[in-house]
Amino acid sequence: MKADGLPLAVHAFLTELDCLRPEDTVCCALSGGADSVCLLRCLLALSQEWKITLSAVHINHHLRGAESDRDAAFCRELCEALAVPLQILDVDAAQYARQMHCSEELAARTCRYEAFSQVQADWIATAHTASDNAETLVHRLIRGTGLHGLCAIPPRNGRFLRPLLTVTREQVEQYLVQLHQDFVTDSTNLTDQYTRNRIRHQIMPRMKELNPSVERTASYTIHGLRRDADFLSQQAQEAYARCHAEKNTLAGLVQLHPALQVRCIAMLLEEAGLSYDAPLLERLQKLLYKGGCWNLSGAVFAAAKQGILTLEVQKPQTKPDPVLLQWGENCLYPGCVVTAELITAENSDSISIVHGKFANSILDYDKIKGDVFLHPREPGARMQLCGCNFTSSLKKRIQEKVPKEKRSTLHLLYDAAGVIYAEDIGVAERVRADAASERLLVVQIHREAP
Repeated sequence: MKADGLPLAVHAFLTELDCLRPEDTVCCALSGGADSVCLLRCLLALSQEWKITLSAVHINHHLRGAESDRDAAFCRELCEALAVPLQILDVDAAQYARQMHCSEELAARTCRYEAFSQVQADWIATAHTASDNAETLVHRLIRGTGLHGLCAIPPRNGRFLRPLLTVTREQVEQYLVQLHQDFVTDSTNLTDQYTRNRIRHQIMPRMKELNPSVERTASYTIHGLRRDADFLSQQAQEAYARCHAEKNTLAGLVQLHPALQVRCIAMLLEEAGLSYDAPLLERLQKLLYKGGCWNLSGAVFAAAKQGILTLEVQKPQTKPDPVLLQWGENCLYPGCVVTAELITAENSDSISIVHGKFANSILDYDKIKGDVFLHPREPGARMQLCGCNFTSSLKKRIQEKVPKEKRSTLHLLYDAAGVIYAEDIGVAERVRADAASERLLVVQIHREAP
C-alpha cells in the first residue's frame, strides 16, 4: 500500500458511514501507540478535504510509572510537530480499581471513557482496527455471546467513531514505516497477562496459519452479522410498538418469531432500567408459554399470564406471627379459615382415617408435644412425613405439590418438637394416627375463592 493508500481506505470507510460533516470537530484519542498515531496522521491528511477541525486527547492512566509519563511526553511532542491541539487528562486507574474491587484493565477503560466525557468535540475518533475487531470476535466467542456480541466493535457508537476498522495492524505499521513516523509501545501489550493479549499472541497467529486473511474475513463476517442485526432490530422496534400497548406490559408476543420475542423482552427491561443477560431473556421467553412469575430485582417481578408479560412491583408481605391453635375457627392469613376439631377414634368412622378426604390432615392428638401453633411457612423447615424413614426439607415438597399462588400463604402446625403438619403436604410420621389412636386432631383449611 502506498503512503497515501491508507488514508484513501479511511476516506472510503468514512464516506460509507456518512457521518462527518464540514466544520465538524474531531478529537483523536491518542495513546502514542502505533494505531492511534496512524489514526492521527490519517485524519490530518484528510482534514482539509473533509473541512474538519482536528484535535487530540491523551489519557494518562498512571499505571506504568515513568512509562506512562513517557507516553504523555511523546504525544505532546508529536502534536506540537503536527500543529494539532492536544489535551492531556490524568486519571488514577489504580485507585479506581481498589475502590471498585475490579481489575486495573477494567478500571482503565472506565476512567478513560469518563475522561472522554470532558472532551468538547462533535466526534471522538478511536484507533480500533480490523485486527482489534477480529480479536474481539474471538474473545466474545470464548466467553459466549449472542448476535449483538458477535457484531464486535461498532464503526460508530454515539459520538465515538472508529475510522480504522477496515485496516489491519500490519497495514498500520507499514504506513508508519513509509512516513518514517515513530511511536511508543505499551509494555503491558507484550505480556500475556490479559486475555486479549493471549488471543493476540497465541490464537490469532494460529488462525492466520489456516487463513492469512483471517482479519479481513472476520471483517466481512462482522459486517454481514451487523447488517442482519440491524434488520432484526428494526423489526423488533416495530413489533415492540405493536405489543407495548401499556406501560411495563407486552401483549401478543407469542405470535412473534422467537428472535423478536427475546428482543422485545430486552427492550421492555431496558425501558424499566433493569439489567439482563441472555439466560434471563431465555427464561422470560419460556415464561410466556407456561405462565408464572420470576423475580428480577428486589420487589420487581416479571409475571406472565395467557401470553401477556408484565413487570410488577410486588409489595412484600408481612409474615404473620404464629397463633396458638384454638378449637373451632382460627385465622392466620386474610381470606383463610383453619378449623381444628378434637374427636375420639370411636366417633371417627365417617371420616375414614386411611382413605377419607381428611386423611392427610388427621393427627394423633396424644402424640403431640406441648401446645400446637398455627404457623406461617418458615425457611429451612424440615419434617419426617408419614411413611418415610427420613427427614426432608419442606421446600422441595412444596415446589412439587403446592400451586405457586398458595405458597406464600401456606399453613403449618408446630408443636414443641417441630413441624407436625403442612398444608397440601401431609402429617409428620411421629403424630400419625393409627389403630391405637384414641384422640384425633382434625384440621381443615378453607380459602375464599379468588
